[in-house]
Amino acid sequence: MRWGGLLLSLSFALYLSCQPSEKGPPPLHYVGDEVCQKCHPNIVRAYAVTWKAHSLLPVTPSLKRIENFSQPAVYDPHSGFYYRAVWEGDSLFLYEYRLSGRDTTYLRRERLDFVIGSGHQTRSYLIWRNGFLYEAPLTWYVLPQKWDLSPGYADGKNSRFSREIQPSCLACHASGWEAVPWTYNRYHKVGGAIGCEACHGPGSRHVENPHDTAYHWSRWSPLRQMDVCSRCHLEGIAVEKRTGWKPGDTLSAFWAIFLPERAELGRFGIASHAERLLRSACYQKGGVTCSTCHNPHPREAVPSYDSRCMSCHTKGCSDLSHPTRDCAACHMPKGESSDIPHTRFTDHYIRVVKSQSPSAPLHRPLLVCATEMAPDSALVGEAYLKWYNEENTAPWVLEEALRILSRHGRPFSRAKAYLLSQKPKEALPWAERALSQDTTLQTLELYGYLLEMSGLLEKALSVWETLKHRAPAYPEARFRWVLLAYQLGKLTPAQAYEALRGLTQEQPWNAQFQYNAAVFAGMLGRLPVAKSHLQAALSYEPDYKPAQEALRRLQ
Repeated sequence: MRWGGLLLSLSFALYLSCQPSEKGPPPLHYVGDEVCQKCHPNIVRAYAVTWKAHSLLPVTPSLKRIENFSQPAVYDPHSGFYYRAVWEGDSLFLYEYRLSGRDTTYLRRERLDFVIGSGHQTRSYLIWRNGFLYEAPLTWYVLPQKWDLSPGYADGKNSRFSREIQPSCLACHASGWEAVPWTYNRYHKVGGAIGCEACHGPGSRHVENPHDTAYHWSRWSPLRQMDVCSRCHLEGIAVEKRTGWKPGDTLSAFWAIFLPERAELGRFGIASHAERLLRSACYQKGGVTCSTCHNPHPREAVPSYDSRCMSCHTKGCSDLSHPTRDCAACHMPKGESSDIPHTRFTDHYIRVVKSQSPSAPLHRPLLVCATEMAPDSALVGEAYLKWYNEENTAPWVLEEALRILSRHGRPFSRAKAYLLSQKPKEALPWAERALSQDTTLQTLELYGYLLEMSGLLEKALSVWETLKHRAPAYPEARFRWVLLAYQLGKLTPAQAYEALRGLTQEQPWNAQFQYNAAVFAGMLGRLPVAKSHLQAALSYEPDYKPAQEALRRLQ
């Protein structure tokens, strides 16, 4: 969800996502697994059979089929859509449809291009169209052996095919992708599964001088090793302080990661492993890290978990009948994750588990920083803002974000908080101040929309003109430019239609592009063309009311 519904009418596309840096390339660069394999073939082969080596795979005929494709379709009662995945020849397709009795009243068919998730707990699917990458709304859940809506799509939150997969998503699921500059979810290539350098860091210096171990796991302190795992296994609201983190760096220097308070000690999320282990005396006193128990590329028999526990806990507890086997069953019990349905994970908070009555949920859980004791107030405000924008749309969350950011926030965050609070006049000067610090896509885009909302259309057109040239691969900037240029008399209806027709070819699934192309085709008297655009809009978005009403008038 982009802006909590506030800005849907303007089709806003503002994000607090990871954007490729505009600075020059760092002195270190990634070389790829093929280069690592030349000197470390046994390690690479050992890693290739682990779950992480299957975190992202292309959908090909050779893909191992762990799903049951004969199960009934999944029904979303909130949207009225049914979903079914079907292999057709060498390709896997997802069908979205609606029924009235036994008649199909709507049907959409999308090819699935990638599976994301190793298949140990879940398998979700990605759609790659004209370089744009999206998540599909259907997921296979391994534990119950069933299909269901993808995580975050249930309870009326079905975003269907519009959830964009940005570099911040791929960072923990893939490696080797190449993002198109000045876009949010467009890629030259998507890459593959997590590779060697995701944990070991960029290998160029090591390749040039194999004896240089500056970025080598064994040279890092236990805390730096934990930072590598925490980057993806410390679930929370991540606020970036500065770009460029790589394995071996201090995580807290680049990211502040916040967690909502939990009323129940036993509640944990799918990626809470690092957070939970950091709570444990085994880490705090015993020096246990993730790699103590988890070897990412074992080349020989791995000692049992029990033997590793008993290497420190030689005496057990005072009760002589205390078992010395299956330690994790009692001290690291499995449970359902708090954020992903139909999954069970081991709780990595190692402790003597005491029975406790279920706690009432906290009315207003505060955010707690997991990476530093006293985070800067601006970071706290940004965390609340991101929490509101992506997960918790309770009004008090935005109020708390605005309360903090109005005193301590960075200009961009202040502007966005004011905008989400429906205070564009207060937002505009902060957006202008943000532009004096950077001119990235999200900052220019924010400024353009605020100028439009403030009635400063000529200035807004200038911003969209700038973005049209800087971000030629980002269709939304060109779309805003076309509408404003026509409104200000700088484009004829024929010129506006041709520009919009090009956008519909680039993103045929964008109902807003199709609808506006239909409007200009109608102005030109080309009613059959207008009708075809409206039908295309409704073939992707059957509930898009402007297209429904316009098509009704043309019938």
